[in-house]
Amino acid sequence: MRIFVDLASHDTTGTPPGGRIVRTDSSEKVGEETPINGQFVFYAPEGASLNVDKNSFILPQSSPQSVPARAAAEFLIRYPMYDHVLYNFYLDNNDVNSYDLSTGISFPTSINTFPAFSLPFDPAPLARCQVGRGAGPGSIGMAPNSVAVLPASVNRANPVYGSLVTTKVDLWGYNPLSVRITGPVAPGSVILIKGIPLTAVGAPRVSGSDDFDSTGAPSVVAADIAAAINDPANSFATFVLATVDPVNPALVQLRPIPASNTTVTLNSPSAGISTVESHPGTQDMMLWWKASYLSVTQDQGLAVVGSNAGKNDPAVKSTETINPDHPDLLVYVSVDDGTSWYRVKYLEPVDVVTAGTDLRVCFVNVGSSKIFIHGFCALFSDLPDPM
Repeated sequence: MRIFVDLASHDTTGTPPGGRIVRTDSSEKVGEETPINGQFVFYAPEGASLNVDKNSFILPQSSPQSVPARAAAEFLIRYPMYDHVLYNFYLDNNDVNSYDLSTGISFPTSINTFPAFSLPFDPAPLARCQVGRGAGPGSIGMAPNSVAVLPASVNRANPVYGSLVTTKVDLWGYNPLSVRITGPVAPGSVILIKGIPLTAVGAPRVSGSDDFDSTGAPSVVAADIAAAINDPANSFATFVLATVDPVNPALVQLRPIPASNTTVTLNSPSAGISTVESHPGTQDMMLWWKASYLSVTQDQGLAVVGSNAGKNDPAVKSTETINPDHPDLLVYVSVDDGTSWYRVKYLEPVDVVTAGTDLRVCFVNVGSSKIFIHGFCALFSDLPDPM
């Protein structure tokens, strides 16, 4: 489904009602041009059952009743084998923060891609994309349907491809591992972390003894548990990192080290201690995206002589949908913050082999034309319990 929205009434700060919906239409055919003067198009993922009426709204996207949130949720329902959906339709100013324009990003190369990237292009030092203004003296923000991956640059000694890469998305929050202090904890109580006991002693803890002080309020006990886990003299700091939750000080968050470590078990048979043993990260994903070319004709008028004499043709802005698996557009996903990249085919599951929690998506353009990206949805599964 395509939803056409009046661009002039669209408030990219995310303030409701977020643009007047003009009309809806079925998805266009590949290669079909659609004039969009004064409008932008929201593309709902194929298969998402979406009803649009006079009460429908685009922004704020944070509302579960917004068109983008409903479209993503319905898309996930279509594929019940997946547990979560991440999405970005590039609509408001905050979406600028979802691109990584910094140096030091690990882009797809022939060395870190599976299957190996075999085209004669290198990545540039920075992402080569069009994203609006993410920094600088002017206003920060963007306009819908304006995010693009630049074409490959071939007129240099080492040709480089165009690229758009997301910031790192931490998947830990979708499946957290945690310890919560719910009441008094008696000396001798234990927390088993990967089978190793962390024992309550009811006195100041001793570094190197794998113990914690169980006296005091729940927040005090939680802080001492975090300190004991992170103590390099104890048995845990090499495979787990503990932090006290900033909102609930009686909750200790545990993150496996490294992010690809999915074998950390956690339980406690003791009163006053509640544990959540989950296994954050994923290794099974599927992606949807929408891409197009954009063209603008010349505005012709007022000429009294020459071949354009008497013509009065306004400029027309048109979008032309391209095949999601167009040979010029390569899409990669990483769950280890760009250390390794896996090629993704449109709406085909991909196994990234080694599970992780640090997700990035990278769009690569190896063609000669600018490719516009109108959003993506990433479906992913929770990890199974370790054997």
